[in-house]
Amino acid sequence: MSLFGAAIDYFVKGGPVMWPLLFCSIATIGIGVERFLYYRQADSGKAFTKQFCTYIEQDDWLNAKRLADGTKGEVAKLATIVMARHGNFERLEGFIMARAERAIDKFEKNLGYLGVLVALSPILGLLGTITGMIASFNALNERSTNPMAVTSGIGEALITTVFGLCISIFATLFHAYFTRRMKGITMDIEEMSNTLLEAIAKNIYDTTGGEKK
Repeated sequence: MSLFGAAIDYFVKGGPVMWPLLFCSIATIGIGVERFLYYRQADSGKAFTKQFCTYIEQDDWLNAKRLADGTKGEVAKLATIVMARHGNFERLEGFIMARAERAIDKFEKNLGYLGVLVALSPILGLLGTITGMIASFNALNERSTNPMAVTSGIGEALITTVFGLCISIFATLFHAYFTRRMKGITMDIEEMSNTLLEAIAKNIYDTTGGEKK
């Protein structure tokens, strides 16, 4: 029997609970791939944040702008927008905070669904276990005419449990990986924003003779 045929056979033996488990597995893989592609495109990288902040601290705004313009990702995009924006300091501070929160929301997208799949998959596997055991107990009365009915119910219970746990394991790994990356990106955004705000405030302080306006 081929691998595909064996998978279909296990799926059929798992009973009706295998359908929602199949949906959970597709959702887990889909979210994992979608988030991986998005993070690869939208993450400017820690090296960018470190170099950009170094330029700003050295008051080298020209190279900082060139670096931000030539780097992809949400952090670089936010840096470019802030450097090109004019206005009083208080409004600029609120603007940075709003744009930073919006950027973080993009990185958090769909991670909540992964958290749901982590908990839902083993519960569905447990549901399949219960329905399989019920089928086995019901088949005890028929074991003289159909001795395989008992073992098929036990097989259903075990298959759904294994599938549910496997899906939960993958969802947990995806969730932990993307949560860790999001935490790092959040720190990069905060570091870049604070460095820019401090530099802008210092320039305003210097040009106004000791008083921010």
